[in-house]
Amino acid sequence: MSAKKKDAPSQAPRYPGIPTALDGSAAVVEMETAASEAAGAYPITPSTQMGEGWAAALAAGKTNVHGRRLLFFEPEGEHAAAAVTAGLSMVGLRATNFSSGQGIAYMHESLYAAAGKRLTYVLNIAARAITKHALNVHAGHDDYHAVDD
Repeated sequence: MSAKKKDAPSQAPRYPGIPTALDGSAAVVEMETAASEAAGAYPITPSTQMGEGWAAALAAGKTNVHGRRLLFFEPEGEHAAAAVTAGLSMVGLRATNFSSGQGIAYMHESLYAAAGKRLTYVLNIAARAITKHALNVHAGHDDYHAVDD
């Protein structure tokens, strides 16, 4: 049995992409600022970098792929951030939210309200363990599983 050498493609790919190296939070910001119009978020580790990245893009005057200016609201807590994001969705904006851990548990009630209204928005979860005995800001999926229904 012999291996046959494949010929190299004769044409360059139609959409070659942009070679870059990013961490997960930066990749989320890159895609959400391109696809969405508005975000509501309250900083909580480890999702803080996503909200900061969105705010930096807004401050730099970045627009999404449709040429629309970005909007960002940072309310007093995660419960309010979920309500703000639901409101952004209600008025027809492509909305997103960044949260994790205890913040996800705190916004649980608002998520039920958004689902009941059939609102669409993206909830970016920087998965971390929910604090049980001692503070834990490291990897885990407790927050995701708390709201996966």
